[in-house]
Amino acid sequence: MRIHVNGTPEFSGFFQALDKENQLYKTIDAILERIAENPSMGEFVRFERIPKVIKSRYPDITNIFRVKVTQDWRLLYTLVGYPKNKTAYILITMSHKEYDKIFK
Repeated sequence: MRIHVNGTPEFSGFFQALDKENQLYKTIDAILERIAENPSMGEFVRFERIPKVIKSRYPDITNIFRVKVTQDWRLLYTLVGYPKNKTAYILITMSHKEYDKIFK
């Protein structure tokens, strides 16, 4: 079952600014396709483990998944509209250093 994949303005701005020939762009693009095909492909983060900064930035989320993009990059997304009209929203892509700082 293929679902829609959308991004927050923050993610969309980051992703669209990348050169389409850049390896990071290609890797993220492939991950977006994988999420569309398998929405729960990322590692589920228990609600109580979601950092306060993420909860405050996205107060309506009830679930979050993380994906290791490369050794140096992480991607966070949420699923909404379950079970009907399921959509994945890519919240943010961040460096591993920023990810470690937020998730401790």
